[in-house]
Amino acid sequence: MGMELYLMKHKILTALAAVVLPAFGVTLTGSPALADCPSNTFCLYETNGYAGTEYQFWPSTSCSNFVSGINNDANAMRNYRNAYIKMWDLPGCGGSTTYTAQPYSYDSDFGNNGFSNKGSSLKRI
Repeated sequence: MGMELYLMKHKILTALAAVVLPAFGVTLTGSPALADCPSNTFCLYETNGYAGTEYQFWPSTSCSNFVSGINNDANAMRNYRNAYIKMWDLPGCGGSTTYTAQPYSYDSDFGNNGFSNKGSSLKRI
């Protein structure tokens, strides 16, 4: 019942925002800006389009290996941090295939840049 209540509240708030915000000159877009990924967090998703499980990270300048479940299985990201986040295809921030997320950016499909299911480690650069 908890999930049903959450979904009902989410639908009501979305409908309310669609009616109220245009009156103030604010519009909602389809971007992930209103997504679940919290501010100051780097989020990875198993499936393109931000579907599947969300994995949250707070990268430092030290290398961090991905946790089980998202290792070699990331297909989308949201970077809500004021920092570049670089990912590598091998643990320990190694390998020749990399992906760099710009600050406050998002990518709904790693397939368009050759990084689908390749990420194994990351750090803030």
